[in-house]
Amino acid sequence: MSYISRCEDNIFPLSEEKNNLDIALREWVYTRDMYDLGEAVENCELCDHPNIRYQFKIRNLHNDNELLVGSECINNFEIKAISDGGYILDADRSQKKVNRDRRHLVAEASKKRLINTLVELSRKEEKFNINSFIDYVQDRGAFTPNQLVFLLSMLNRNNIKYRASDFKITIHRNREKDQLKSMPEWKLSRLWLSMASSQRKWVIENTGYSLLE
Repeated sequence: MSYISRCEDNIFPLSEEKNNLDIALREWVYTRDMYDLGEAVENCELCDHPNIRYQFKIRNLHNDNELLVGSECINNFEIKAISDGGYILDADRSQKKVNRDRRHLVAEASKKRLINTLVELSRKEEKFNINSFIDYVQDRGAFTPNQLVFLLSMLNRNNIKYRASDFKITIHRNREKDQLKSMPEWKLSRLWLSMASSQRKWVIENTGYSLLE
């Protein structure tokens, strides 16, 4: 069965329009309700695409029927979104809204994994002051270079698995840049996977090290 056929089979029974997919889709709006399931375990209720983790609710304006779908379906079919003020956005702003909401879900999932990793570390390291690190990352959204080297070293020492990209690094302040400049190469290498591409470029240009991507 084709992609379009699956969508028709799923949406026609819940729409007022029963024959034309484009017309039926115009009955639906993205409600701004979104969910992170934690794992990619669901199917898109519009196209049946498997392994959906982030669900977005769409609602029929005529009968209030609802579907939980993936963000790609909303964008591909140009389903309009409802603004924070309650009015329907145009196609361009709707797509930006959906993409922004998905980035928010991904960022929140990353933050949750990070906190869980720190909690696991605190169970193995009695002297680890977890609250100070949580407070810092919640306030600034990232760690200083020295903080992150310390954290990653302790995680490795305790054989705790982690996702390096969850641990963001900040180098906005001069003291943070000075920390990087004074680091030996092995420490810079440890931070590499946590750095944004712009931060890696800065390191290469300002430390004399030529670290591989």
